[in-house]
Amino acid sequence: MQVNETDEIDVQAGVTRRVVGLRRKRAESAQLRGLVDDPDMVAVRIESQRRLITRGMWFFLALGLGFTTAGVQDFLGGHRLISDPLWWAAWLAEPMLAGILIMLLVFESEVLHRGVPVDSRWVDWLKRILLTSTLFMNVYPTIAVRAGERFEVGNLAIHVMVPVVVFGVAEVMPVIQQRMNQAVTDAYRAANTTTTPQPSPAPTATTVRPVQTALATGTRLKLPDPIRDAVRAKVDQVTAEGRTLTADDVRQAVRVPADLADRIVAEVAARNGHAFT
Repeated sequence: MQVNETDEIDVQAGVTRRVVGLRRKRAESAQLRGLVDDPDMVAVRIESQRRLITRGMWFFLALGLGFTTAGVQDFLGGHRLISDPLWWAAWLAEPMLAGILIMLLVFESEVLHRGVPVDSRWVDWLKRILLTSTLFMNVYPTIAVRAGERFEVGNLAIHVMVPVVVFGVAEVMPVIQQRMNQAVTDAYRAANTTTTPQPSPAPTATTVRPVQTALATGTRLKLPDPIRDAVRAKVDQVTAEGRTLTADDVRQAVRVPADLADRIVAEVAARNGHAFT
């Protein structure tokens, strides 16, 4: 149920619509701060970023492999006629090599996430063989210029750069997966070890009605600073208007029970308008 703003606005007490709005924004900010610092929310945010980064890396890796696939096909079947079955089979060479590379990536990501190091030279050698093969088959057609063609430096550069970048992405992706998964695991571990805040003890009669105790013992009334300042402003206002403070004036300035408002008025009268100072 929505709260009616007009129930909270008191222009005479300085509680304008803007003040009400700022109070609500402050309360919202406090709630957001708690959510941002919450370990579960940290884990959710990291997991969302991990999926975004992973999808982006796979997408650009697929683009790079598509480029190298064309280069490998040109190396293996570029000189053949399109009717030759080997011309078509040449398109399968790079996807086969890329498929092996992708399986290695999935393997490395999973074992690294579990904290198991990939201590195998064969894994590194296989990835380097895949890179060398792809790099050679992409670069060679740009160097071995056929009759009627001319050598292009830019063509050579792009055929060198793309396979190298693809291999770099292949090396980086397992690291990204491992680090992000570890961050998620740490966030969940922090959430599980966070101490649940204990509920505040129920207010006692002394804390609910400090004024009654103060007056019963003959001591001076003690009020929280916000209430004291609001009452003081109201006292100045009614004094300027040439009248005395009433319980209704107090309740317009601060939200307090009727009996507490009466006691505040009595305190102001007893102190000759200089209460709470």
